[in-house]
Amino acid sequence: MTAALAVVDEEGFDALTLSRVAAMLGVGPSALYTHVDGLAGLHHAAGVESTRRLTVEVRNAAVGRSGDDALHAAAAAYRAYARRHPGRITAVMRAEAVDEAMDEAVAELDAVFVLLGEARGMSGAGAGRAARNVRRAIHGFVLVEHTTGADRRADRDYRELIGSLNQMLSPARAGLTANGNGRTSSPPT
Repeated sequence: MTAALAVVDEEGFDALTLSRVAAMLGVGPSALYTHVDGLAGLHHAAGVESTRRLTVEVRNAAVGRSGDDALHAAAAAYRAYARRHPGRITAVMRAEAVDEAMDEAVAELDAVFVLLGEARGMSGAGAGRAARNVRRAIHGFVLVEHTTGADRRADRDYRELIGSLNQMLSPARAGLTANGNGRTSSPPT
């Protein structure tokens, strides 16, 4: 995957081919078939690995922070990763095959945001959904910025979005209620 991500970083996601990776490795393209299932498999593997590396950066940014600051740091890391690695973020967004590997990679990324909510006292299914939706909103902003380019208002808009999303992770503001153990959970439906 290192060679594939090097191609993606240096030349962009569309340059990621079996032939290009094989040339970097000094092997024939057929040698890669023992590792990936053709071009689609290579693209998918690049998406999975890019998602995992994004998760590491987002998690590391949030470590040692709390409250609004933790989400701002995680969101800034998400956006910075996309800006530093436009080919990798394309791989994340184009990962076509939804399978166990991609499900696990996305679940690991979502778990970072769930932990940010739990650190604020959120619990229960509603809290998990809120945290995953916060991550999806950040992902959506990054996707739009990645595909259309940033305009002069993008930084301000991103800060405002994260401020709004911080409210989703705040139990009192998210409409979650306290339960008997001092934690919060979703109100009954």
